[in-house]
Amino acid sequence: MSSSSATASKPSFLRDLFAGDINESLLFPYPATLDARDAEEARTVHRLVDAVNEMVASGLIDSRRFDEQEGVDEAVIEAFAKAGLLALTIPKAYGGLGLSASAYARVFGAVASIDASLGVLIGVHCGLGSKAIVLAGNEAQKARYLPGLARGETLAAYALTEPETGSDAQHIVTRAERSADNTGWILNGRKHWIGNGQRAGVLATFAQTPVVRHGETVWRPTAFIIRPDMPGFRRDGTIRKLGIRGSTQAELVFENMFVPDDHVLGEVGKGFRVAVNALNAGRLSLASGCTSACKKLLGEFTRYAETRTQFGGPLASFEITQRKIATMASETYAADAMVGALAAALDSDGVDAALEAACAKVFASELVWRSADELVQLAGGRGFVKPWPYERYLRDARINRIFEGANEILRLFVGLNGVQGPAEELKEIAGALRSPMKNWVLVSSFAADRVASAFGKRDRFAKVLHAELKSHATYVEKHVAELAKATQQAITTHRKEILQRQLVVERLADMAIELYARATTIARTQQLIEERGAEACAREIALTALFCLQSGRRFRALRNELDGSVGEHIDALRRRIAQTVRDEHGYKSSDAVMDVAVPPLPSWSLNRDEQQAAVERR
Repeated sequence: MSSSSATASKPSFLRDLFAGDINESLLFPYPATLDARDAEEARTVHRLVDAVNEMVASGLIDSRRFDEQEGVDEAVIEAFAKAGLLALTIPKAYGGLGLSASAYARVFGAVASIDASLGVLIGVHCGLGSKAIVLAGNEAQKARYLPGLARGETLAAYALTEPETGSDAQHIVTRAERSADNTGWILNGRKHWIGNGQRAGVLATFAQTPVVRHGETVWRPTAFIIRPDMPGFRRDGTIRKLGIRGSTQAELVFENMFVPDDHVLGEVGKGFRVAVNALNAGRLSLASGCTSACKKLLGEFTRYAETRTQFGGPLASFEITQRKIATMASETYAADAMVGALAAALDSDGVDAALEAACAKVFASELVWRSADELVQLAGGRGFVKPWPYERYLRDARINRIFEGANEILRLFVGLNGVQGPAEELKEIAGALRSPMKNWVLVSSFAADRVASAFGKRDRFAKVLHAELKSHATYVEKHVAELAKATQQAITTHRKEILQRQLVVERLADMAIELYARATTIARTQQLIEERGAEACAREIALTALFCLQSGRRFRALRNELDGSVGEHIDALRRRIAQTVRDEHGYKSSDAVMDVAVPPLPSWSLNRDEQQAAVERR
């Protein structure tokens, strides 16, 4: 899960937090809005969003219809192409709009908040399929494929996920071997749940290829550009889903599919890098879409709460409803701050934002799920049934915690990459201490760093913050130091076993996510105060205060579970209970009222064809 050496050499605000450093140059000043940075690009964004709004007003975009018919009308795709919505990430040199990460995130967020299925269509086409060619393609590949994709002559897809390994790019099982005539590769394998897969004319895919490393042949992933007209390519149907029913996901089969050498995307054996780079951009757009959706859900929540009268007054007049409104608003504000900071970071070539992208995706995807769930709860029976749209909002929101890397995996990605730097430093110092005089410079430097940290020279904000934000910033400083301490403690306690101690790594990741959210929120509010004055920012100051207070409580709960024997006892108890349930194949404690015999849930298979056959037999 480690970053490439080239990426790791770039600064990362989040990675530094694990070492106790607040690299505020990556945070302050908070980036200006797109309107202030690039007026021409901002006008393009407004034009694109206006075009989508017109499609809604005309009835061309109808989310209820898409959901019922389980597909998007071809007329919508044609309208998207005409408006330029399929050219967002493609450079101008190839007929695209060449939007910055910030501009793309804003357009995608607007589209996804209007209809989640359309967000998937654009995200796969612009943010993954086309983006992979933009990032890794050579000049000939770009010239051949990007202009047609920009015009919308066909859609792009990104075929990574497999039945056996999910989206783990390192361990895919699809294989590619050299053709007999040595002019290309023969691919064999299956891909499933591929967005746009039933329509796409150009796909980026991945397969294990044999490469020589240190004199031995090993298998490493390679990226390829493929087309449906290549012999051996087959679509094996589409799938029905819980949500985002307007988008279509296809099953793909490669049976001795020949791919010529000039369709290798990037270098042979370096496909993992292609996958990761594309996914980083995809996580920004997903976070932006989720955040934009949260804004609309909060608006609908408030409207319903003001309209629905119960017990002599509108639901909005009750404190429990107000608590929910305030929490949703403050967390949406934090998510928006994360998206803005991340977009600016991805627009910069000098920053490694992979961990920040993972954090923003986790935070925003879980927030949109909670927001949709709260809206269903508020609406009561109307939230559970049609023709009200609330149940669809909930169904559409669920996939975001799985898309672009499951949140559990992204937490491990954040935690393990964050631990890596301090672990290497401690390993180096441990070796140096065996010969302290010989390695005096290294040891004294380490000691000086620790002394400097103790005196607050490494873990404090140098930025002069407004009085309304100082106390929140002070707690961020304190908690950064506690994260660094917890990280070092985890490394020294578990050493190599840290890779297996997922509960420890998960807590460290959640602590870092909370800190990134708080830091970006403070930075954004500080920037707004400097631009408008504190009095004009009373709303944002209040949102920041509530979020920081609640985030601090969550952080302390995580920290307490990492403290010494407490966390160890809880984790050991969880492992023991889980093992018992596994051994007994489920819940076997006696019923509190009366034991009765009931049939188990129907059996199932990981294989889609076998599962479908079992369903039909029943």
